[in-house]
Amino acid sequence: MSPRKQAQNEQMRAEALGKINGAALKVFARYGYHGATMKQIARATGLSYGLVYHYFPSKEKVFCSLLDFALEIPMAALNAVFDAPGTAWEKIENLSAILVGDSKSGESSLYFFFVLQAMTQGKGIPGVPGLIDKRLTAYYEKFIPFLIQAQKSGEAVKGDPAALTAAYFSFVQGLALLAFQGKGMEKKITPGILLSVLRNGQSRVKA
Repeated sequence: MSPRKQAQNEQMRAEALGKINGAALKVFARYGYHGATMKQIARATGLSYGLVYHYFPSKEKVFCSLLDFALEIPMAALNAVFDAPGTAWEKIENLSAILVGDSKSGESSLYFFFVLQAMTQGKGIPGVPGLIDKRLTAYYEKFIPFLIQAQKSGEAVKGDPAALTAAYFSFVQGLALLAFQGKGMEKKITPGILLSVLRNGQSRVKA
């Protein structure tokens, strides 16, 4: 196979997978894992059933693939923010702005809600609990050293860094749930409110 033909095939595959993931995200968000079907997902893609089943022979495979992608979104934000210049607290502020924006707007909010679904509905799906635990551990390992630095500088509240980190990310998941409910309350949640989970009480909460 020529390099050009191989590149075209890879592009076609990427486009098909993107359509399948996008369709599956909406179907799972609407029906949940147990209510969704492969027929619904295939129909929502606009692709042929045969092509969809070629890439994913089961609903379980679609779910796991989508979860892997969804769990990468927060990690990409963590890496981008914490690898950039700035103090530890400034990086936590920047991350908070990104996570609040992503968790309550458009397709990004569906990914956050989907991860929450996976945590509650995916316990019986092979590989799902392990994948979630692995990624959460990676989030914490990336986040906690900066939180400890911010505690030492007096900008973050004292306390168990692991517990504070769990509370911080749980807040973000709850915000995605608010956004999915569509009642508008999520619009009132600012990065400053998220930061209040970690901020030293002596510091002023920003909007």
